Amino acid sequence: DPNPPSTAAEALDTSDLDSLCCDWPTFLDRQRESAVERQRAHGLEPQWLEQIPDFLDRWMPAPEGPRALLHTELMREHLLIAPRNNCWTLTGLFDFEPATIGSPEYDFASFGLFVSAGDARFLGRALRAYGRPDAIGDETFSRRILAYTILHRYANLRWYLDRLPPPKGRIDLDSLAARWFAAVADDHSPDGDSTDSPR
Repeated sequence: DPNPPSTAAEALDTSDLDSLCCDWPTFLDRQRESAVERQRAHGLEPQWLEQIPDFLDRWMPAPEGPRALLHTELMREHLLIAPRNNCWTLTGLFDFEPATIGSPEYDFASFGLFVSAGDARFLGRALRAYGRPDAIGDETFSRRILAYTILHRYANLRWYLDRLPPPKGRIDLDSLAARWFAAVADDHSPDGDSTDSPR
């Protein structure tokens, strides 16, 4: 079952979670200002570093909008699943130590890197389950999520590139966004959904 764990988190009432709140616009601005130097410190190659300012100029997420509880480290190692009705079902999510309150799309950065891991069909199923079928096939969504990836508090693009290399012969962030965060409709069933477990 590709239901993203962030679906339940977004539905939670965050009014009693003041200790997790941050000044979201200030956080985004701070991360943007330090983005190049943070990635340089991680050893990211110059041909990638020089693209970051322009990419963020074009795809910087808006600071306003709905807020939700963010896990911030969605990965397969933090998910609990169990067999049910001949398929795998998500039953839990743990390790909320780095949780905060912010834009719901922020959690798709780690989800795309560590759960769907560049599988566009699986990400498409997850977006449909999440209630965001509008994001399937939307290049602006994939580029905005890459922007969130660059802004992420734990961002390490050099490591991510080792895990999920860019398309052969391409060294540009737009192509990287498509490689990591593109989502396509699943044609395994008539309604475009599927209950296959992730690979």
